[in-house]
Amino acid sequence: MALKKTVLKKDEIEKVKCLKCGKLKSPNTSNFYANTNQLFSSDKLEVCKDCILHFIGEKGSEGYKDRAIVVLAMLDKPFVDDLWTQMDQEWSKFIPPLSSFPKFRGLKFSDSSMSSIGSSNANIKKSNIDDEENNQEYFDDEEKFFNRKWMGEYTNSDIDYMEDYYLGLDRDFKIVTTNHKDYARKICKASLHMDRCFQDVLKGVGGADAKYKSARETFDTLSKSAQFSESQRGQNDVSLGCFGVTFDQVEQKKWVPKHVLLDEDSYDKMLNQFATIKDSV
Repeated sequence: MALKKTVLKKDEIEKVKCLKCGKLKSPNTSNFYANTNQLFSSDKLEVCKDCILHFIGEKGSEGYKDRAIVVLAMLDKPFVDDLWTQMDQEWSKFIPPLSSFPKFRGLKFSDSSMSSIGSSNANIKKSNIDDEENNQEYFDDEEKFFNRKWMGEYTNSDIDYMEDYYLGLDRDFKIVTTNHKDYARKICKASLHMDRCFQDVLKGVGGADAKYKSARETFDTLSKSAQFSESQRGQNDVSLGCFGVTFDQVEQKKWVPKHVLLDEDSYDKMLNQFATIKDSV
């Protein structure tokens, strides 16, 4: 008997199917962990975070730590005793520093410092994760990796920012066409760049003002080209939205519905007659 071929719908093409629950989800870092295990070709570990959390279970439950180690082996990330203790044995607190702290960068599961697994890196045991300098580097030196959707090298935090911004644009402007989706992604990247430049302005970095101005102009140009601005909010809706939006469109010489003359019916004639009587009184 021939196998039935699964055909994905258009809105499902960019989504990732979880191998555990079978649900299609957006391939952002809030749904899937980035994959660093060379056994898998995808840049995402194709088991969603919800299923992983369900598998690991509640903190303190029997086998909790062992199940966390199993997931780390899948991710090819090291288990670090000191970090596990420092993060109060909370999986959600333990996993982000493995990708963000420079001292853990490039380490594999084989570098785990837990004695029952063995350690090939004694420096991990001696590291002090309370060091204020390291905690600051948590955000500054996060590892970048190439992301196919965003066509560039970004950190997990960068992708989270752009994914959230894209969802906001989609809610506000109902992005439907391929052209608008492409513009939306570029606008998200431009917003991220502009925010970085603004942070340099706040820090007083030399030449940051000019860079921020250039970044802002790029962002504004993209937004206007895609008609993603406050004056365009709701323009793609079936209804007019509100009088304020319509007035703005008229003032800016944008879309205005063409007036179509209709034949007068009995009610129109009666209204005209009443108007004539009122003017005569």
